[in-house]
Amino acid sequence: MRGFHLGRARILALAGGLVALGVASSGGLVAAAVPGMTLPPPDSCIAPILPCSIALSIDSGSHGNRVTVTASQFWPGEPFTVYFWNGTFGAAALAVATGSTGTGSFTSDFATPNESVGNYTVFVTDLAGDNQSAGFHLTKVRSAPNAVGISGTMSLSGQGFLPNHVVRFHLHGTLATTTVPCRTNGTGAFSGCLATVPNVPVGSTRLIATDGTYTARIDFTVV
Repeated sequence: MRGFHLGRARILALAGGLVALGVASSGGLVAAAVPGMTLPPPDSCIAPILPCSIALSIDSGSHGNRVTVTASQFWPGEPFTVYFWNGTFGAAALAVATGSTGTGSFTSDFATPNESVGNYTVFVTDLAGDNQSAGFHLTKVRSAPNAVGISGTMSLSGQGFLPNHVVRFHLHGTLATTTVPCRTNGTGAFSGCLATVPNVPVGSTRLIATDGTYTARIDFTVV
């Protein structure tokens, strides 16, 4: 029964174009777009008694942020592919990671691609026919300059946040005060927000912007 089911799943997967794309190396998969790919229905498992599932380490972030996918109860020993796409029928899907399901529980990670802000789907499928998805929201934030001394001022702008919400900024886990509350406009964007670098350790760190729901993370240097 297992051999018959798996063979059928392989045929369907190959017919649908669900072949691991890109070049695997020690640095990970080279992301490849799949024009017009139609992925199978999400959140379906071949073993309903033990439903497969995935969880993301973060569900929002900006370009280059690392996302860890933790999966469980997939079919053991099958190749899998992680896709990043906008969930629209016929739209291009980006293959961002590949691997083997091993015992059926596995982790995989990828860097968020440089796509437009908005809602996306992280989609994991194995060759046996297990398919699971989770939502991800891409944001963007920019600091000018991105290297500032303690008590210095940075000008911040961003996109992809909730409309008409206050955005707060942290460096090394410490709140950076703003001259006035930084609030997004009706499209979730902001610009010209002035913030003061708090008294934090000198060196490379992360600048984190959040509206309480969505978050953006970029590299920043305190000089």
